Amino acid sequence: MKKFLKVLLAIVLAVALVGGGYYAGQRNGLSSIISAMPKRTVEKQPDGEPAKEGIKPDESLPPVLEAPSADEVAGVEDRAIALSDTSAVDESWSQVSSSENTESGETLTLYTSAEKDGDEFLWDDSNKWVLELSDGKGGYYTLYDQRVTNGSVYFDVVERDNGDKLVYLYTITGAGVSVNQYTRTDTGFTEKNVFNSGAVNRTFTSVPQY
Repeated sequence: MKKFLKVLLAIVLAVALVGGGYYAGQRNGLSSIISAMPKRTVEKQPDGEPAKEGIKPDESLPPVLEAPSADEVAGVEDRAIALSDTSAVDESWSQVSSSENTESGETLTLYTSAEKDGDEFLWDDSNKWVLELSDGKGGYYTLYDQRVTNGSVYFDVVERDNGDKLVYLYTITGAGVSVNQYTRTDTGFTEKNVFNSGAVNRTFTSVPQY
């Protein structure tokens, strides 16, 4: 009889210990879940209207960074380009591409400081580029005069429905893309940076190389 009572007492004690451990685990798990949930705040409403609950942001999280605006990425100041009686290039420069206006006698030419071997350019890691308009009367508008590292320069001449002509210049490198727009004015041209990608890592391009 005593042996039976000892066995029964051991079983009761084991059940009590297992139940207590399970209850404590449930409370700890529930406490962890509650502490991880977003904190809720209750907005006080006028009498008669139900209260609204909202989620209080976790102030320990870093602030959300906003993307830069278009004006922050692209230049916002225009540059005036006046007529000069001196060209920015000499005979040592290589001509890359040219567009001639037979009506006005003007010629828009893209030059590079890279030498040529026949039809092939001998590119360096860094080359100077010049986009220049000759008025055919000994005057020059130097639209672009920059050194470009690991990249190339291209240009388009476009005409709007009203007859106005614009020049777009694209500077494309392994670290970014920039687009300048050139508009004719009464005193020359105005340069405006209409796009700048900022620093990027180009992994592919279909733009042909010179």
